[in-house]
This record gives sequence, structure tokens and C-alpha cells, in this order.
Amino acid sequence: MVFEIEAYVGAGSLHFGMTSGQVSSALNSIAQKFLKTESSQMETDAFEWCHAYYKQDGLLEAVEFFEPAEVKFMGKDLLGLPFENVKDMFSQLDEKLAIDANGFTSYKFGVGIYVPYHEAQVEGVIVFEKGYYDI
Repeated sequence: MVFEIEAYVGAGSLHFGMTSGQVSSALNSIAQKFLKTESSQMETDAFEWCHAYYKQDGLLEAVEFFEPAEVKFMGKDLLGLPFENVKDMFSQLDEKLAIDANGFTSYKFGVGIYVPYHEAQVEGVIVFEKGYYDI
């Protein structure tokens, strides 16, 4: 499936604020539900190409994509590309890119990139709504 990221709105047919049922319908797939961590209060929906995260009110707040999904930002693929290429693209668009040992987060666009180490290819992309990372 192809998912074009729209900053702070969602990706492809997935939009923040959807219910679990709406997400399943949009993906035409039934989720496997699980708790991401021991302290998780809401179940995560697991699909073949993504995990969907929900707020206490049961509405979608973030989606984490991995292969075999095709994730695009401004028409450019993100998954499977060298980390440096993706980082360089985002650095040109977001002067406040938050880079860490596992990738980076763009709060400007509501996107996070995961790599096991910086020389690797992008393994995961999370898109999130405003306030997702607020404490």
C-alpha cells in the first residue's frame, strides 16, 4: 500500500481522529490488537504494514509504518532509503530537525524516522498528530 504523508493530518487513507474500525475499513484489513508496552493504556492495532496508535478517547493519534508499506513525503519514498539521504531531504525543509541515535523527528511536519544506526536504511516512519510527543 502507498501512503503519502500529509503533515499533521495523516497518511494516505488514514487520518488522525479515526476510530479503530474506521482505520480497519480504510486499510481493508482486520487488526491484531496488542499492548505496545507494559504501561500502555490503549491497545495498538497491528497490520501487515503499520501499527496504529490511539488516544484515551479511542481516536487515532499516530501511525508507524514499515515494509511492505510504501511511504512518501512530498512525493519521495522514505522506507528502505539510506538514512543520510532522508535526513538531508528533511534538513533542507526543517531547520529544527531533532536527530538522535535512532533517527530523527521533524516536529514541523509530524514525522519521525527510525534506523537501527545512522549508516543503515530507513526501517520505520511514524506520522503523528500535533501534541503526540507533548509531556
